[in-house]
Amino acid sequence: MMPSDRQIMTAYVVFLAFFVTAYYVNSKGLETTFLNVWIPIFLCIPFMFTAHIPMVPIRTFVQASVLPLMYVLYREEGHRMRLGRMEVLIIFYVILRVSMDYTSRGYKDAQNYAFYMLSCLVGPYLLGRYVINGRRMDIKTIRQFVLIFLIFFPMFLYETKFYVSPIYKIMSPLFPDAFSGLSIRWGIARTAGTFEHPILACIMIIAVYRLHRWLTWTGEWQLRQEGLMGRIQTWCKPLPFKFETQIAIVLILMALMTISRGPWIGGIAAAILVGAGNMKNRKRALAIVFSVFLIGGVVGKMALDAYITPAEGQAMAEEAQTMLYRKVMVERYTEFLMDRLWTGWGLTTVPTIKGMESIDNAFFLMALQHGVLAPVLFAVIFIYAIATQIQLGLRSPVGSAPLGFTFSGIYLMCFIAFTTVYMGSQTEPLLFLLLGWGEGVKARKPEVVAGEQGATQAIPESRFRRVLR
Repeated sequence: MMPSDRQIMTAYVVFLAFFVTAYYVNSKGLETTFLNVWIPIFLCIPFMFTAHIPMVPIRTFVQASVLPLMYVLYREEGHRMRLGRMEVLIIFYVILRVSMDYTSRGYKDAQNYAFYMLSCLVGPYLLGRYVINGRRMDIKTIRQFVLIFLIFFPMFLYETKFYVSPIYKIMSPLFPDAFSGLSIRWGIARTAGTFEHPILACIMIIAVYRLHRWLTWTGEWQLRQEGLMGRIQTWCKPLPFKFETQIAIVLILMALMTISRGPWIGGIAAAILVGAGNMKNRKRALAIVFSVFLIGGVVGKMALDAYITPAEGQAMAEEAQTMLYRKVMVERYTEFLMDRLWTGWGLTTVPTIKGMESIDNAFFLMALQHGVLAPVLFAVIFIYAIATQIQLGLRSPVGSAPLGFTFSGIYLMCFIAFTTVYMGSQTEPLLFLLLGWGEGVKARKPEVVAGEQGATQAIPESRFRRVLR
């Protein structure tokens, strides 16, 4: 079969996601399709598997899958959609990046990028904002994420031994242009799963771990689980530790198998911030946490400078070389940034320096692509999300585990990790899904937000209100 014929076949495989999702959303409804179709497609099929069909902007399985959901969501929930501060920030962010891309690459490429932004950023945001619409869906969504990552665990073990994910091995014959990168550190293969890069994989794992920890604090894992998760729970009964601890161990092992320091550091910072939300005096705990972060940042910067500046004649460790590369890379590429400070060079047309093709800083790369205002606006979205979720957590009853602190911890972890890697694969859509999810939680009634300890109990209606009716 000629490559062109194989590429045509690939295009039809991608569109299967559209028809499967359309069938399920028509027969099973929006929530069930989101949980059982969109999330598995989103997590299990690498974004590297793409189709390139003339005049058709759909490139990936997840883009094809989100379209039927967006149609049904607008039809059923369009009357509830409102523009808030976060929505305005995201609209400006999308317009800015697409318009700057148009100035550098032209209409055709900017059109495809606009469709990517709408399907992989705005789409997940709206799903998180309006489909995850209550505590029941909070629990079901987290449980589905955790279930899929438990299924990924044996695949990670396979990848460690054979240097390729089973999903890549099975599906790559359909996509001749796709490839699975291999990264070795300390003589060990760094696992990436379906997420293209070990650091991106670690970001996804730590985000799911933080969601799992919140579900543990609600007591949900102590209940009898349903479906495949229930079978896994039964199989794990003879093993040591409680079920929630077994899940935590698996996720931690998966994060360690990626050998990715940036997300590890971000994960520690997230754990500290989330821990403050579980304290009795949250405000005092937050003051201590921010002081620790400030002091730790200064000391860490001094230690890093000393680490990547060896004494004369001293050999530099591999880890120090990696960190030095990022420092020198920023210095070298700054010249290109200054040439097009406000417009950038375009998504795929940034000049490259020989030997430094990898720009391992999502914010710096964003500035090179679409000008300095793009990362500034993106940072504003991060800061606003973290601050408002902390405010939400502070209003939760003492003794509860606020979901707002969990979201703020994940945002913080991503912010730190993205300074060490590009923002690609499933990480960007996940972040916008969480942003929408967090905004949805903020918009719920106070009694719903306050019910952090498991399923929400309805507050009895007062006799006075019944008489007024």
